[in-house]
Amino acid sequence: MAYADDGAGAPIILVHGWAAHGGFFDDLRTRLSKTHRVLTPTLRGHPGSGHGTAELTIETLADDIAHFAETLDLKAVVALGWSMGAMALWAAAPKLGVRLGGLIVEDMSPRLTNDASWRHGIAGDYGVADIAITLKEINGDWPSYVSRFAPRMFAPGLCKEQPEVAAFATSEMSKADPENMASYWASMARQDFRAALAGMTMPMLVIHGADSQVYPDEATAFIASAAPNAERVVIQGAGHVPHLEAPDTFFNHVEAFVRKTRQPELRSGGAVP
Repeated sequence: MAYADDGAGAPIILVHGWAAHGGFFDDLRTRLSKTHRVLTPTLRGHPGSGHGTAELTIETLADDIAHFAETLDLKAVVALGWSMGAMALWAAAPKLGVRLGGLIVEDMSPRLTNDASWRHGIAGDYGVADIAITLKEINGDWPSYVSRFAPRMFAPGLCKEQPEVAAFATSEMSKADPENMASYWASMARQDFRAALAGMTMPMLVIHGADSQVYPDEATAFIASAAPNAERVVIQGAGHVPHLEAPDTFFNHVEAFVRKTRQPELRSGGAVP
């Protein structure tokens, strides 16, 4: 698993989403590394990292992240997970234990598929029956799939206003291996973290893009209500990738959360001299 290691101080881990890589966090990594140690891995089976012999699943990513933190002896880590990265961190949380000091969730749902009991998965009423169709499209013509999927990650209109951002995402995601991505998609679609959230007692910040075309507002609202020590912020004008769409606002929220998480006086409402 390739990774960047920048800055000094208490550690922050940035975990990217499906079909992406650590480079999607370059701007945020640069900003945060001025005052923190920032570790930005590229997950197994994604562009720039190896595949190995393990099955490409959320559970494997959780093991990788836990091994990563243990090997580097990271303590009081604040970890940020964007999209699939959040699922990987939810799965890794019990393995990380006291090493995990805080968790930031960027536009994700605890369950991808919709049914009668859950209407807050992927937009468009994506259900179990759609999984096989998605896997066929991924394996059949990956560049075509990315050309449709990548623009939808952003708020409507951004592709015209900031075409370079959407072009970057489309180009970089096209480099991913479709077989690997199909394996991860199938694994994501099997996950359900709704019940597990109640046991995640670390401070948690849930960030939602108000104009997300991937997950509805109710998905992140559920996470914030289910996790005992969670708070939620909604970034206007952003979609599924607020760290790229509204970088200044996103950074400010992350920096404030990290600072509060590491200063217990702020969490309890007291003043810090």
